[in-house]
Amino acid sequence: MHVGKSEGAQIIQLFGRGVRLKGYNWSLKRSGHVGVFKKPAYIDELERLNVFGIEADFMQRFKDFLKEEGLPGNERKEVFKVPLTITYGIGKKLKIIRPKRKRDDGQEYSFKNDGPVPTLGQHADLHARINIESDWYPRIQTVKSKGNQQASAKETASLTRTQLSFLNMDELFFEVEQYKRLKRWHNLNVSKSGLRELLNVSDWYTLFIPAENMAAIRYSNVVLWQQIAAELLKRYCDRFYSLNHRAFIEPRLEIRELEKSDDNFPDEAEGYQFIVDSTERSLIEDIRRIQADLGKPENKWLQIGHIRAHRIDTHLYEPLFHISKGSSIKVSPVALNESEYKFVMALHDYCKDREIRLKKNNQEIYLLRNFSRGKGVGFFEAGSFYPDFILWMVENDKQYISFIEPHGLRQEGPTSKKIQFHKTIKDIQTRLGDPTVILNSFILSWIKQKELEWRLTIQQFEDNHILFMSDDKDSYLDNLFRIMKN
Repeated sequence: MHVGKSEGAQIIQLFGRGVRLKGYNWSLKRSGHVGVFKKPAYIDELERLNVFGIEADFMQRFKDFLKEEGLPGNERKEVFKVPLTITYGIGKKLKIIRPKRKRDDGQEYSFKNDGPVPTLGQHADLHARINIESDWYPRIQTVKSKGNQQASAKETASLTRTQLSFLNMDELFFEVEQYKRLKRWHNLNVSKSGLRELLNVSDWYTLFIPAENMAAIRYSNVVLWQQIAAELLKRYCDRFYSLNHRAFIEPRLEIRELEKSDDNFPDEAEGYQFIVDSTERSLIEDIRRIQADLGKPENKWLQIGHIRAHRIDTHLYEPLFHISKGSSIKVSPVALNESEYKFVMALHDYCKDREIRLKKNNQEIYLLRNFSRGKGVGFFEAGSFYPDFILWMVENDKQYISFIEPHGLRQEGPTSKKIQFHKTIKDIQTRLGDPTVILNSFILSWIKQKELEWRLTIQQFEDNHILFMSDDKDSYLDNLFRIMKN
C-alpha cells in the first residue's frame, strides 16, 4: 500500500472508517465525554481505534493536517479521582419533593417508563392551553424607502390550504423525529398524519408575519413556510409533552425525607473524576497537588492553578470545585460555573457573619447542588426547569425550601416560565398539603438591572423573585430570606 506516501484525500478518509460507537445511553460518545461516574475496566482501550501501516507516514501527515486546521490531536486522556464526602447525616431530616415510589419495585414513578404514550395529533382539548406565539417580524428583512419607516401594527396569519399544499411533509416528519431524539422523548408517538392534523387547524398558535410573506408569489416564501411549520411543530411538541408529563407526575409527587441514597447525591465511592489530556503536565501536577492537599483536614480552602476547592459547611457534600473559564480540565460531577461559585461563597459568608443570630432564632441553613435531567429535582411546569440549587432554611418545625437559579436573563423575559415559576411552585405547595413545608423559587441575576430592558422597578423585580447579585452584593441574600419568610 502506498497510502500516506503523498498528498491526497485517502489519509483523511482512512480515519473515518473506524467502528462506530454506541456509547453510554446511545450518546454516540466515548466514555470520557459523557460524564458517567463509573466506567467499566479497560473501556478506554476498547474504545480506541488503532491503525497500523508498513512504511507509511500517514499518522504524522494526519497530525500535521489537524495542526494546520487548529484541531486537537489524538492525545490520550488521564483520569484522576478526588475523594468526595457526603456530610448529610442522621438528625438533619431535610424534606424534598420527589415522585412517589412504586409498590412493586420501590422505584420512583417515571413518565417515560410508567406513563401513557402521548400521540401528536390527538388531544385537541389541550390546544387552548398550548397557545404558542411565533413572531417572524424580527427575522424577516423588509426593504423600506428611506424616510418612510413608519411603525404599524403587526399582521397575523395562519397556514392555510395554500401554504400546506407546498410543504414537504417527509422533511417535516424527519425534522420533528430528530428533535424528539435530541430531547430523548422515546415515549412520544409522532406520525406524518398526526403532523398534518395539527397543521390543518390553527387554534393552538398565533403567527405574526407580514401578509406578503404568506402569498404564493415567490419561491422564497415556500422555503419560509417550511421553516415556520417546523418551528411551530417543535414548539408544540415541547408544550404537548410538558403538559402530558405534568398530568402524569403531579398527582404522584410527594414530600419525603431526603436520604443519602437520593439520586441528587454523587456516589461517594466514585468521588470526583478529573479528566485531562496526558500532555497537559502542568494541569496534571495541579490536580495531584489538590489530591494531596485535600487529604489534610485543615485545608478547607484551596486554589491551585485553575482549580479552586472549598469545603462549605452548609453544603451537603464536600468539596465543591470551581474551574477557571477556558481551562481544558473536565470534572464529573460538574464543577461550579462563575455565577454559581459566587452564590455559594456569598451564602457561606452570610452564614458565618450571622452565625449567632441564626442560632438565636433556631435557624439552620443547608444547600445542595441540584443535578440536571435524570437525577435532580426538575419541573416540567416551567419547561423542564432543573434549578441549580436547593436551599433549606429550617426553623423549629418548619422547612423553607427554595429552588435557586443563578441566571443571566438576557434570553428571558418577565413572562418566561422560569421567572413565573415562583407562582407555579405555590400551586405545587398547596397541592402537596404539608403545612410544615413552604416552597419558593428565586432567580439570581448576575447581569446588572440596567442591562435588562424590562422597564420594571426594583420592587417589581423582587415581586417576581428576581434578585441582582452584582447590584446588591451585600444584601441580596438578606432580601432572599426576607421574601422566603414572608
